[in-house]
Amino acid sequence: MTTDFSIGQLAQLFDIPVATLRYYDEIGLLTPARVNPHSHYRYYGTPQFERLSTIKYLRALGLPLATIADFFCGP
Repeated sequence: MTTDFSIGQLAQLFDIPVATLRYYDEIGLLTPARVNPHSHYRYYGTPQFERLSTIKYLRALGLPLATIADFFCGP
């Protein structure tokens, strides 16, 4: 059984603006687990939680988004 969280729920859980999550999706940094084809609502699962936690940590260290994207592309 998988549990999906809406973009609003994820934003609330991680104390991050919905607009930021949309931007992360736009640049390919954090893509949702699935997108409803009719409503275009984004839904996130627990794998995205781990990635978002890492993004938030690296941002807190002052790393730019381009460097964080490179981090995820590395081995």
